[in-house]
Amino acid sequence: MIYDAHCHLDLMDNMLEFINEIQNSDMNLFAVGTTPKAYSREIQFCKNARNIHVGLGMHPQLVSSGYDDMQLFKSLIEKSHYIGEVGLDFSKGYIQTKELQINIFSEIVKLCEQYSEKVISIHSLKSTSTVIEILRTYKRQKSNKYIFHWFTGSMPQLEKAIELGCYFSINPGMLKTKSGMEVIKAIPIDHVLLETDAPFALKVQHIDEIEKELKRTMSRISDVIGFDISDIINKNSKEVFCY
Repeated sequence: MIYDAHCHLDLMDNMLEFINEIQNSDMNLFAVGTTPKAYSREIQFCKNARNIHVGLGMHPQLVSSGYDDMQLFKSLIEKSHYIGEVGLDFSKGYIQTKELQINIFSEIVKLCEQYSEKVISIHSLKSTSTVIEILRTYKRQKSNKYIFHWFTGSMPQLEKAIELGCYFSINPGMLKTKSGMEVIKAIPIDHVLLETDAPFALKVQHIDEIEKELKRTMSRISDVIGFDISDIINKNSKEVFCY
């Protein structure tokens, strides 16, 4: 059994076909969302797929886009165990909404801490220090699992995220850069998860392509670490996602 900790199922060209394939496979995945308006629809589509965990999302790149309905998000979060994709993005195209992003992400973390028992996938492009500061300020619940998706921060920032007990979902893109390799080597192995970030980072047509990519990623991480990490990754996934 293998788990994709960050996959945009709702953005697949053939989403319904994917859902059907996953139901009949040994795969599990965290289907992260991008807007609260899309959440209920995806939940309905996946209601019979026990191996798909749908996330209530509020993507930072969509803040002020007209899809950022925070009132709807608040009305759904209590009953939503999986939260994501949420976070901050201070890259050139989105820095103009920085303060609004900070306000919304802070509110989301506070809500997660209020209700507890959440699994949260975090986007932190060029904003890692601020994400960490927000988590430091509000994170209290040990039952919440915060996952840095595709971590691109510095080594000192990584150390701070580790101190906070965060998990890290690793994708093939991280294995292609020197900084990504350094991050992989430094993360405690019991806090490592796998992701594809499909269809953004991986264009696929069928679920077996995702499974093969995850297995390749696990094999390459094992080579970097120096031993087979398959059992540890599977154990981490089961502990975080409770499947």
